[in-house]
Amino acid sequence: MSDQLVRGRLVVTRWGAQSRAIEKGALHVDGGIVTEVGPFDELRRRHPAAEEVGDGTHLVMPGFVNSHSHGRGITTLRQGIPDDPGEVRSVGLRIGLSGDPYWDVLYTCARQLEAGITATMHLDTNYGYGPLDVYEKRLRDVITAYDDSGMRSAVTLALRDSSMDDPYLEDAFLASLSAEIRAEIEGWRRPLLGLDDYLALYDRLHQQFPAAKLQLEPAAVGACADDFLRDVRKAASARGAGLQLHLSETAYSKLYSLKRFGKSTVQRLADVGFLCSDVSCAHCVWLTERDIGIMRETGAMVVHNPSSNLRLRSGLAPVRSMAEADVHIALGTDNLTLNDDEDILQETRLAQLLHSPPGIGETPIPAQTALQWATQGGAKVLGIEGLGSLEPGSPADLVMAHNRSFDRAVFESGHDMAASVMHWVRQSDIDQVLVGGQIMVRDGRYVFRDREELKRKAYEGHRQWMLTPATRLLRSQIGERYASQDFEGQPFYRLNSRVD
Repeated sequence: MSDQLVRGRLVVTRWGAQSRAIEKGALHVDGGIVTEVGPFDELRRRHPAAEEVGDGTHLVMPGFVNSHSHGRGITTLRQGIPDDPGEVRSVGLRIGLSGDPYWDVLYTCARQLEAGITATMHLDTNYGYGPLDVYEKRLRDVITAYDDSGMRSAVTLALRDSSMDDPYLEDAFLASLSAEIRAEIEGWRRPLLGLDDYLALYDRLHQQFPAAKLQLEPAAVGACADDFLRDVRKAASARGAGLQLHLSETAYSKLYSLKRFGKSTVQRLADVGFLCSDVSCAHCVWLTERDIGIMRETGAMVVHNPSSNLRLRSGLAPVRSMAEADVHIALGTDNLTLNDDEDILQETRLAQLLHSPPGIGETPIPAQTALQWATQGGAKVLGIEGLGSLEPGSPADLVMAHNRSFDRAVFESGHDMAASVMHWVRQSDIDQVLVGGQIMVRDGRYVFRDREELKRKAYEGHRQWMLTPATRLLRSQIGERYASQDFEGQPFYRLNSRVD
């Protein structure tokens, strides 16, 4: 692994406006880092002893970066949790507490690597509750699993503010429920930790896992007081830690902020000095034009999750407007892609198609832009230098795919390379995946560890496979309460005309 030549029929070193591809090219890799890029024949003469990876027939391109995930190898749908809007769905997510996080994370790493994802952002959003020792053990297992998987990752700790009620589980609402339901909720809802306890946990984990990329997340931002957000911002800056949060995912979260705080969540975060270039915001479906301007001014990043937004009926994020405003965009699967897999290529196609406007004369999102969102767009989110490209100094994190689907179109007819790759290459075409020069996937299958054992242990580790009667009733009552709300807000753009 110390000295390699990775060769391909076509070697793409980066996507985007500065896309670069080399026919019959190669990468020289030393110690897991790309040192040279150029024609294969030239690099072979300079490095005669280098181990050759590939036979010169593959498409070689940067590994994909999944900028928003929850580490669910066994998807929520397979756990028995329906695809409902977030306010209802979040109650059922407590089923995940019954799983063994180590095996579940290892299994999702195998699935993501087979999809060509070489780095991922893990949010532990549905946890973050006490007792402290339970949460600490969980996070140690999560970090260890990513380390054992061979995949690059960043892990985000969920921080919850004990001074405020959840937007949909206020004490007054809970008091209206039966004692049985309240007892079940309190079993996983309390106790909440103090911010000092969370930060001390972060510091212990950072000391034990110095190589791990750790970030912070104020979970349920609508249930976080201004002072709590200021303190989290200050703590992250002091530790050089990035921040990711769920932002304006549903219409109800937008309405809640307007009613409770008199302003949008984006405006509120800006007012307390939270937003900065190290903050990434997942979903961002219900942003206004003003919100988008704030995101641009503060340098805050957006992580787009098109499949998740569709499956959970959250809506279509105004990604085109964000892109036109030069807001930094990345892509994430949220463990909720259309086919309930981790197909990041399909996610990229979907993002490009959804946000390309209809009509003659309208300019679509360029394919190379969407591919950039799925690669280099994630580098800044995870805070890993050089990620998402294959240039000297970059990690040798790459995908080698069979190019039979577009070979003639690109090499003989001169078709657009990025569009051909994005629309014709499928996950089934992925042959090998390397992380730091180490082969993780061969012949389309994860080989770094026994994949079938991971799958078996992940399923064995889950002890609960359906919603409890109390949880079903609570979900129903939350749904009824939100359905009766008078929501006047609309997306700031319309999907289609509804006039004669």
